[in-house]
Amino acid sequence: MSKRSRSTILTVVLIAICGIAFLPSLQNGITNWDDHGLVVDNVSIRGLAWDNIKTFFSSYYIGTYIPLTIFSFAVEYHFFQDDARVYHIMNLFLHLLNCVLVFWLIYVLSGDLVVSLLTALMFGVHPLRVESVAWVAGRKDLLYSAFYLGALISYVYYTKRTKVFLYFIPLVLFLLAVLSKGMAAVLTFALLLIDYYLDRRFGKKIILEKIPFFVITIVFMIVAVYAQQYSEALRPAPLTKFPQTFFVATHGFLFYLSKTAAPFGLSALYPHPGMKNGFLPLAYLISPVLVIAIVILVAWARRYTKKIVFGSLFFTVNTLMILGFMPVAGPAIVADRYIYIASIGLFFIIAEGVCWFYNKPLKSTRMFRHIFVAVMIGIIGLLGIATWQRCTVWKSSMTLWNDVLSKYKNVPDAYNGRGLAFYDNKEFTKAIKDFDRTIALNPLYVKAYYNRANAYDALQDYDRAIADYSLTISLDPNYSKAYNNRGLVYSRQGRSELALADFTRALMINPLYTVAYNNRGLTYGRIGDYDRAIEDFTKAVRIDPTYKNALYNRAITYYQTGQYAKALQDAKQVEELGESVNPRFMEALRQAVSR
Repeated sequence: MSKRSRSTILTVVLIAICGIAFLPSLQNGITNWDDHGLVVDNVSIRGLAWDNIKTFFSSYYIGTYIPLTIFSFAVEYHFFQDDARVYHIMNLFLHLLNCVLVFWLIYVLSGDLVVSLLTALMFGVHPLRVESVAWVAGRKDLLYSAFYLGALISYVYYTKRTKVFLYFIPLVLFLLAVLSKGMAAVLTFALLLIDYYLDRRFGKKIILEKIPFFVITIVFMIVAVYAQQYSEALRPAPLTKFPQTFFVATHGFLFYLSKTAAPFGLSALYPHPGMKNGFLPLAYLISPVLVIAIVILVAWARRYTKKIVFGSLFFTVNTLMILGFMPVAGPAIVADRYIYIASIGLFFIIAEGVCWFYNKPLKSTRMFRHIFVAVMIGIIGLLGIATWQRCTVWKSSMTLWNDVLSKYKNVPDAYNGRGLAFYDNKEFTKAIKDFDRTIALNPLYVKAYYNRANAYDALQDYDRAIADYSLTISLDPNYSKAYNNRGLVYSRQGRSELALADFTRALMINPLYTVAYNNRGLTYGRIGDYDRAIEDFTKAVRIDPTYKNALYNRAITYYQTGQYAKALQDAKQVEELGESVNPRFMEALRQAVSR
């Protein structure tokens, strides 16, 4: 059998094993952790017009600049709206593609099919991959990784032929990768590692080759910093000063090593350790010593093989942006998804070690070889089973946050997330209890006040709702949703002037806030200012042509003002968007138009 035939068969085996491990993810829904911000509530993805595409490339989304990722969501939304299964199918497809690309990358580097298969299998079925695959918002990791791996593979081919046109392939793929997620910016350093592994002589040629890559790296690192600075969705991490950041970074490095070796106790959130008597926990304080020991061990291994050095540096380089040396915003210091690409370096070392052990110490002992192979198959199987089980944790918001709280009892974000899940299930009293717990743990948690206000509003406890919306605004004067929702409560109470003031303030903060335009239009309609009402409904529809509520409300207002043809046109458009319109209203419109 030719090598090409064997590689094809092994690729099919790889796809089948990794695909089976992640099958439960296809039954998952959309969670309330970033999925709403990127898909469900993201107005910009509800069209593929040029204005929408410009918005993708000129906006930050939840503290990140990810225009190509948003574009991928927009394409799916265009055909399938917010059908969760479609997004999960695409995530799984991208992960399987990445598994094949890992297999390909290791093969063009090592020339060994077995090493390539083992590396790709361990990468593909490991439970640390679940967060990126089973979570809709994990798309950004999967998409950038596909371009990233493609860039590395094409660069290897360039180094073997050094044709000018081959040089631009990895450069273009690199640009696509950073447009999918800023973490791809470290690819330039990964290319230097490939130069080292392939024994390319360091000199002027290599330096000149890397200049365009370094320019892209610097630009997108700056973009990443600005994205987090200007994001209202994220909060500053509590440990942002040296030397705390140094200890957090070295501990994070060891965390990823340990979770790769023993993927137990995985969580969507790993909370900050906090300071006790002015000091971090002992595990953080001794982590630099352990990291130094690992560095010495790798340096010692260099005299025997460069493979360990290459794998170790590949892992290190691809974790530089997420180890905590740079102050970043957010509730966690580490995350499973952060080492999606970096883990390839570790699995490459393990795969090379397994093959060396099989071909050297076990060379003359057939029985032990069989036992060794059985053990490796068993390990892959156990990883696959753990991945299958971990996928079910991401089935819904409730299962996700209950899992976090089963491991960490005092995580404000987890209580807030579960509170939102209770709210979505219309269990408002339970939701308020979780929001109370969130606020007790963190009195400055702005979203918890806002969410609790929504729950009070749902229970028609309007005084408490207004009090919490006002608290939200006092903590964050630019919280547009709090103004909008407080305006809704004022409107229900008949306090139209206060309602209009709040809707207007919300729109000053966010001129693309379609819901606020719709709500202000309704309020104008109630006080008989139909011209302004139509103007606001029109602005909402211009921003989001699929906004059925605004179209329907404008149809009613057109009818009230005798503009029957326009009213009928809007009502028909609502029906075309899949929403039924009151038959009596439609009949009244048709009769009015025919008169």
